[in-house]
Amino acid sequence: MKLTNLRSLSLMSIFAALLATAAPAWSDHDHLRNEVRQFHTFLQEHPKVATELRNNPSLANSKKYLKKHDDLEKFFKRHPSVQREVVNHPQRVFGKYYRGDHARWRHRNR
Repeated sequence: MKLTNLRSLSLMSIFAALLATAAPAWSDHDHLRNEVRQFHTFLQEHPKVATELRNNPSLANSKKYLKKHDDLEKFFKRHPSVQREVVNHPQRVFGKYYRGDHARWRHRNR
């Protein structure tokens, strides 16, 4: 009987540890999604920047370009993960990946 309880306790501990390590991944995703939404709002207020970044995402890392666009530089300083996402995954940022995200993750809120 004690062996069965020990196994159950061990399995529960492993399960709890797995849940604890999974939580930051969801949290990170939610955080990035919210930052990208803020970036979409920023781009609506700066349509020229939106067009230029969509056509050439590497501009997000250009010091010369960022110096010409102080608001963008400030935004990226506050949200460096968005800057990395623009450069590394522009199709996500400028496509529907984050805009349709609520439907993709809807099952989590149930």
